Amino acid sequence: MPKREKAVLQGKRERTLKFKKLRVKRRNIVILAVSMFIANVAFGMAFPYLSVYMQYLGATMFMVGLLSVAFNLTSTIFQYPFGWLSDATRNRKGFIALGTASIGLFYAVMAFVSSPVQVLFLRTLQGIFGSAMTPAHSALISELSTRAGSIFGLFNSIENAGYMVGNFIGSAMVEYLGIKSLFVISGLLLFLSAGIVLLIRERPAGRRSLMGMILVQEGRESWRATVKSSAFKKLMRGYLGLFYFTVFLVMVASGQFYSVSSVYFKEAFGEWSVGVLFGIESLAAALTGYFLGRLIDRYGAKKFYLMAVFGYALVFILYAIVRNVWLAFGIAFLSGIKWILTINSTSAYVAQKVSVSERAQGMGLLNAMMSLGWVVGPLIGGYLSGISFQLNFFSTVVPLSIAFILALRLPE
Repeated sequence: MPKREKAVLQGKRERTLKFKKLRVKRRNIVILAVSMFIANVAFGMAFPYLSVYMQYLGATMFMVGLLSVAFNLTSTIFQYPFGWLSDATRNRKGFIALGTASIGLFYAVMAFVSSPVQVLFLRTLQGIFGSAMTPAHSALISELSTRAGSIFGLFNSIENAGYMVGNFIGSAMVEYLGIKSLFVISGLLLFLSAGIVLLIRERPAGRRSLMGMILVQEGRESWRATVKSSAFKKLMRGYLGLFYFTVFLVMVASGQFYSVSSVYFKEAFGEWSVGVLFGIESLAAALTGYFLGRLIDRYGAKKFYLMAVFGYALVFILYAIVRNVWLAFGIAFLSGIKWILTINSTSAYVAQKVSVSERAQGMGLLNAMMSLGWVVGPLIGGYLSGISFQLNFFSTVVPLSIAFILALRLPE
């Protein structure tokens, strides 16, 4: 065959392969979006009523705070290892499905318990097995597009739309079917989500087996130890380590507020308001997520991260002051915007600064810092809220101010 014809044929093959990859990527985006929408409907139904359910079963405010501590402590411990396994095996969908199905199973079992201690135990198990989902989920999203801000903005809008739907459904379901039915239906939806995500097509990891990676090889340092140690040290060094620390401080403040917010909303505005306020937050995040993601791509993640930290302080102060439920709805909308700013900007920052081979570990470390903040924050929030909700809300300004000052030093 003449060289010219070979070149033409090769060009056609490359275009066909490129089109095929693009088609698979678009198909994966649709499947993941549907799966995560359903999962977040379930999360939006169940999560806002966990604290209320604990109170129904006789828990103290301190024990309500421990509910968040138990979940986030175990999540902090296990997210990085699960992120490393996801990178090592190049298996994203399997870990997403494992985490989603596990959370669903333990939600369903919660409907049949009779004491707050049992709920606390099940929430701990959710933290362990559910942490398999988050690093792989974030890494898979980052691999679907080179425009990190836009793709995270798109998925955060979709997921917050699902969470919003779940908030409103959960509010109605508690009223007409009872809180136990809420957890059963949430569990079934999460099983459905796990089944859908398995339809994603991924490239094989290669010949290296999972067992081969985990077992220590005789005569030399294991590949597992080398990769895990070097990546962790590199991610925690320099400005990335500073960035992760600021995220931890922001989440301390977040944990102080949100670990007791459901109880506060119920007491201040009525039980019906719990799902509605969470739903408005999710609505704001869904409406603005993609737009803000595009702005992050254009102007940089750092600027929007600083705006998000300032937004946290403003929202928590306003919640401490406002007593009118209609004004609280406006604060909830603002709160949704600061949340989507946080998720989009921090995820985009990690995606832009961490190599693809360590992306899930970077995302896992980001989520671990968030979870660790939610270990410390609820302990503080549960204690201070026992004295005064307002004292707790105003005190969040301290870690947020430190985080803002430190974040000013981050490179663009």
